[in-house]
Amino acid sequence: MRQFGLTYDDAIAIQSSLFEGLRAQNRLYQSFSHDLSSMEKRIAKEEMRRSMKKIAYLNSFTKAKSKPELRDIGKLVVE
Repeated sequence: MRQFGLTYDDAIAIQSSLFEGLRAQNRLYQSFSHDLSSMEKRIAKEEMRRSMKKIAYLNSFTKAKSKPELRDIGKLVVE
């Protein structure tokens, strides 16, 4: 992360915003999934997976979340 010029606080802020975004994506998906086509559902699921991967990557740098917390966050990703 230092190669990009990010500090620890920057990484924590990015990680928390990604987490809130993942939460919002999940709520939106749960509310409107019955109206989505299969392609739209697939795209939404892929976006959630990408967000989770970014959160996990940042966590390898920040160690802000424990493994159980990451598992709980991962449950937000719709399979």
